[in-house]
Amino acid sequence: MNWFGVPPLGGLEARSSTENRLKAGLRTASRPICMATCVFTCFATVAVAEDTGLLPNPGFEQGITGWIYRPGYESQVSCVDGEGDHGSIVELRPNGKLLGIETERLEIGKELQPDQAYCVEAQLKNEGLRKGVFAFSMYCFDASGKSLKQIAFYGLSTHSKPHDWKKRRGEFGPGTRNPLPEGTKSVCIRFSFYEANRDCQGTVMVDDVNLQTYEPPVYEGWPAEIVADVGDLQIRFESRSFWTLYRIDYKGDRICLDRFGSHYGSVASFPDVGFIGSGHTENENEEVVDLKLLVDGQPVDRPAAKLTCQDIRLQKRSRIRNLLLTTEISARDNRIVEDVKLSAAKPTAVNLIYHFMHPWTFTATEYLAESLDGTRVEGTFTGDKGQKIDKATRWSAIYDAPTGKGAVTYVLDAPTDDDWRTRYWDVPDVYRKHYLATFLNKTVPAGREFRYRVVTVPFESVAQRWKDTAAQVAVTCAAMKGSTPCE
Repeated sequence: MNWFGVPPLGGLEARSSTENRLKAGLRTASRPICMATCVFTCFATVAVAEDTGLLPNPGFEQGITGWIYRPGYESQVSCVDGEGDHGSIVELRPNGKLLGIETERLEIGKELQPDQAYCVEAQLKNEGLRKGVFAFSMYCFDASGKSLKQIAFYGLSTHSKPHDWKKRRGEFGPGTRNPLPEGTKSVCIRFSFYEANRDCQGTVMVDDVNLQTYEPPVYEGWPAEIVADVGDLQIRFESRSFWTLYRIDYKGDRICLDRFGSHYGSVASFPDVGFIGSGHTENENEEVVDLKLLVDGQPVDRPAAKLTCQDIRLQKRSRIRNLLLTTEISARDNRIVEDVKLSAAKPTAVNLIYHFMHPWTFTATEYLAESLDGTRVEGTFTGDKGQKIDKATRWSAIYDAPTGKGAVTYVLDAPTDDDWRTRYWDVPDVYRKHYLATFLNKTVPAGREFRYRVVTVPFESVAQRWKDTAAQVAVTCAAMKGSTPCE
């Protein structure tokens, strides 16, 4: 289901682009006087800012020149003084109807180039939605003007808390998480409200919409992905998530997803910002400082896109704002070891940090865990969107009855003085996602290193014996506790 969808662009409330093109200073007698007054006020009180991106009028200092209602009316859009650093802003109030404003079409080969990636940013303030949903997105069109795809960068619903100004961003084009669909001839940037009965209620403010060229991280001589066959495992490393795992196959079966958006690795949630890290690029990018690959113990400067080996290690140093991470992912002997060392350049408040995200397939049927005191926690995945276990564990496991396969994740190292948790998010038809959650509503102190390390071991078992099999695998993992990986 597309929560950010809008009706077909040629729908009942859509008017022609000529009728709806918003040109500052061009008004007819049938248009409301308040809109003309608003645009005049914007010109009178705020100097026109110099455009720094590919969109004209990014800060709405020229009213709403260059934007098109599709669908919508002037009574739903106001240009007002945003106060402080915001100058002129646009206030969107759907007032019980559908509303969408978008840029004029940007043509591939003219305004945009097919071999170039782009980043779009906007400042948004949510005063609350009472009905419907809101999306900051883009649309891709073919040569005839037919919509091929909506790419959503940020969404709000009636469950979203009101928030002050926040910068939200998205990327599209080659090498990003959002390649343009085949046949795309033009695109537009869009802000829209939708409700099934067309009764949209709420207010969102928009400012500083900038579109600029973007260069995805490129490591000289490295491919966009690396697929490695290691014993009975096939794993994939993904560049768009700043080099994390992005697939786990075991004996030919996909047990952990390879679907962009179902991220692996580490991510931090910051107050008043949201998630940053891995494939979460909606706010900021994780910055890769250093990257190395070792294959069968030997460093490889220019790795092939496909490898067959006995041992592979990906080593990465990266930065998420003031958080510094040293990460190693290694696979051998049908085991995957993930090791993260976390430190902070200065005290850094977070909502939480997730390590070792594993999006196990949504066909997984059961889970099992052993807590630190030796008690068992077990249950069935029901698709209730709940967080299963939610306590520290020695190990945890999932089982996928359709394939007869499962996986144990054993915690080898974690700080003893932190309230960390093992969680499985049970989302129907999406995944059963594993997290090691830490620093829950805390501040990461400076001057200390925190180490987290897990080993994940897939297994095969009949349904009647899978829990015994998982427990036996966990015993073999315990022997690794305290071991030191290759530096």
